[in-house]
Amino acid sequence: MSYFTAIRLYSLFELGLFIALLVVAIGGYDEGVAQVLGWSHGVGWILLCVAVAVGCSRKVFPWPLLAATVSPLGPVGSTLGLEYLSARRNRAVVEG
Repeated sequence: MSYFTAIRLYSLFELGLFIALLVVAIGGYDEGVAQVLGWSHGVGWILLCVAVAVGCSRKVFPWPLLAATVSPLGPVGSTLGLEYLSARRNRAVVEG
């Protein structure tokens, strides 16, 4: 599995954690679950930022992806950016 694919999958996983956290927190469900999801998302987001930064330094990703990842959008920004890059790569392969 390539680094690009691994980070793309991890970004989707982190987005799932974020959505679960929002549902639990907004829905007023169990505070213990919200706390576990909150910590998992927080640590996961930091690891995602580090992984994207490493990818940028290795020239796997463009630097604006790191900006999208560390923005308040977090995993939403990174997932949207990675999907855009994936579509652009696929288009280049088909056209090339």
